[in-house]
Amino acid sequence: MDGDIAAGSSAGLASGQAVHRTLAVVDVEAYSDQRRTNPDRLVVRAAVYAALASAFTAAGVPWDSCDHEDRGDGALVFVPGDVPKGLLVERLPHLLADLLREHNRTHPEGQRVRLRMAVHAGEVYLDGHGVVGHAVNHVCRLVDSPAAKRELTGHAGALVLVASAWFFDEVVRHSRFAEAGAYRRTRVVDKETDSDAWVLRVGEPIAGGAVPADAFSAAPPLVEVPRQEPRGEAPVRRSGDAALWRASDDSARALGKRRTAFPLDLSIAELHRRGLYVPSSFTGPDLAGPSEVPAVAAEVLAGCSVLLLGEPGSGKSVTAYALLRELRRVAPAIAVRVSGLREAVDGTSPEWTAALRAAVEGGARPVLVVDGLDEAVGDEGGGAGLAGLLREAGALFTLVVTCRHREFEDVVAPAMDGDVFDSIRAVGGWALDGQFAEFTRVLAAAGVLDSPGDLVELVRASPDLTRMAARPLYARMITYLGVERLRGVANVSALYAECVDRLAQRSDRALVVAGCRDGASVDVWVDAAWALFSGRALQEDRFDFTATSLAVARERAGGCGCAERCGSRDHPAGRADEGAQRCVARALSHLCDRVRASGRVWGSFIHYSFYEYLVSRAYQRGLVGGDGAALAECLRLDPTPEIRHFLVDELRATGAPGLEGALERAYRTARERDGAAVARVTGNLVAYLLSRVAPGGVGALWRLLDGEDDVFLQQALLWGLCHRGDGRALAEFVGRGRSSPRWRAWNRGYLMYYYGDGDRTLEPPHVDSDRARGWSRTRERSIALVRGAGYRDRISAERRYLDLYSFYDFALWRGERLAPDDAEAVRDAWRALRDDPRVDAGLLRELDGMRDAVGG
Repeated sequence: MDGDIAAGSSAGLASGQAVHRTLAVVDVEAYSDQRRTNPDRLVVRAAVYAALASAFTAAGVPWDSCDHEDRGDGALVFVPGDVPKGLLVERLPHLLADLLREHNRTHPEGQRVRLRMAVHAGEVYLDGHGVVGHAVNHVCRLVDSPAAKRELTGHAGALVLVASAWFFDEVVRHSRFAEAGAYRRTRVVDKETDSDAWVLRVGEPIAGGAVPADAFSAAPPLVEVPRQEPRGEAPVRRSGDAALWRASDDSARALGKRRTAFPLDLSIAELHRRGLYVPSSFTGPDLAGPSEVPAVAAEVLAGCSVLLLGEPGSGKSVTAYALLRELRRVAPAIAVRVSGLREAVDGTSPEWTAALRAAVEGGARPVLVVDGLDEAVGDEGGGAGLAGLLREAGALFTLVVTCRHREFEDVVAPAMDGDVFDSIRAVGGWALDGQFAEFTRVLAAAGVLDSPGDLVELVRASPDLTRMAARPLYARMITYLGVERLRGVANVSALYAECVDRLAQRSDRALVVAGCRDGASVDVWVDAAWALFSGRALQEDRFDFTATSLAVARERAGGCGCAERCGSRDHPAGRADEGAQRCVARALSHLCDRVRASGRVWGSFIHYSFYEYLVSRAYQRGLVGGDGAALAECLRLDPTPEIRHFLVDELRATGAPGLEGALERAYRTARERDGAAVARVTGNLVAYLLSRVAPGGVGALWRLLDGEDDVFLQQALLWGLCHRGDGRALAEFVGRGRSSPRWRAWNRGYLMYYYGDGDRTLEPPHVDSDRARGWSRTRERSIALVRGAGYRDRISAERRYLDLYSFYDFALWRGERLAPDDAEAVRDAWRALRDDPRVDAGLLRELDGMRDAVGG
């Protein structure tokens, strides 16, 4: 392989000017071997380019931003100077090796690929005929060196990486995650080249985990981080299970590639590999105390299907991967998305589904790990569709399913009519002096975190941060921010705001270097989240990265967003050139993982909750800057409770001058222009926001109520007024209920919808008209609300009255007596209300009568 190259895809380089580039060159072993046919070589070349594109993309190096030259038996890649060089020696080699291994497993010998890859960096020139420079010559000498060829010959894997002496000294040995201890020094002598290089057999275990003693000369030694080695012996892989084990291997790699919230450089698999995984624990009604991953795995291997529930950010995906690793010590457990579960049940096209069906027909019950059931709520026919799918799958397989608590209880559980799961476990939180302190310790040992003790003490001194640190995702975000940035963080929204701002600063610097100056990264992220939310374009937790980048670039060219009516005749989307789309893609890649599959590039946010937070920022932007018509377009979409909570916190923190006026205009626009269902969704959200964050909300709510004839909207507005402590509104609400069973039925129906006993797919109004219909979730959540910390201090007496009034009315209308535990649970709230002089005495007597009638 010669150094100088011909002109081709290097149009991004400036003619006649030296520019700095990171260089990566790959060469196929035995490409010209006579046993290969020309059709074989075509397959090999296609495989090399597909693997390079996928690996570079997944590693965070945008393939479409790189220039590359074909070398016949390899390729030479020019990586832009703004891309961190560490990416080429941290994630990229392992991703590339995995892809080559997968290709080789499914192709005959003549079409298999083993690569030598060399990396270097330096100045290069474009002279009109091609790219030249000493750096190009040098990296080509490295990849062609006898030493590199010997290393690949002696390696059982598919990839050997050669780093130049400069690259090793300046990049590899300073990287936390580049496995410097696995490199061996070698000498490269070829033509004009006589220099040291460092060689890595990718995938070969590190002996002892230490960095070579001769790698540093006078440099200080790095801290050695303990590596977590597998326990016990490797599983016995029977030949009849070969297809299942292949599917299990592939699925473990796919799940392991997901990025963690911090350290951002690491995937879940690398978190384990580097010894930075803090073991998960579980609680359950049948457990005397917390259990750990091995105990749950033992249940599963005994044939029990297990449901793992957790709050957003509780570490469900990290836990699913840990459990998959444990299961795979014994059995070929397979991790699947919900869409993959459907394929497994139907036995459709993928090879692995046929292997599953064969195993089932042979009397086995293969284990499937389904991570993120909640992410598919809108993709499988809602709760009924998911419940039906789980029933079908549970009849064939042993299941491990992770899901958010609320989504399972609200959407899936009401449609479940059988015992799919043998046990239900909750993913446990972190203790400050337990898992959180341990996480800071291992981060410090890896050189990722400074002053772990100071951070722990800062968190300890703040009740707000202490509560947040109990959730693994928030704990990781806390360690990402560090001591200085955490000062003043008092709630979850502020934590997300600080993290997003810090990520955006890093992204902005990279974009400026790349010549992208079209707005800040955070604006691109907000636009993308809104495009996905408003277009319902998320498929489970992922989206079409290329299509989304193009759509966002076009909308930004037209000045569109939540606050504008994009795509309408009033405000059409603009045209975006290729450069604008590339800049949007660059910005998104700093917050999203990218994976090539099924001929597309799929994106997913580093955590689903970041998507929810960014959607709330889009709402906030619309509330601040939109006119009535445009704002009504935003508010016609009913946000999830998580997005609502983010939005309220953001508006309280930043303020929104004139908010009540903007909300009033949006409400009236929706009533005049839209149908009843859309107007009700919009009006309900307006009432919610006016009651929570608008200084002049009481006046606005009364103005909207004046002349309103829709019962659903009347109730929404009166609830908002009661939340603000308006006694006149409470008297009107109770008075209407006294004379109208329909009024009370609509009130109960909405609460059942909100708390999860009603069908979340139905449009308002929601009516409780069936006495036999259960209200267990509404009862449980109403009790949890009134027993919550600070309920009496934070919530107005009028709103607390409505909470108890509605709670008693559910039992009263059904002719039920409250269970003693339920009656006791709300008794303190009733006593506090009795002692509050702000509540009308007549209304209190009426509430007492309802309470007595149901045994409260």
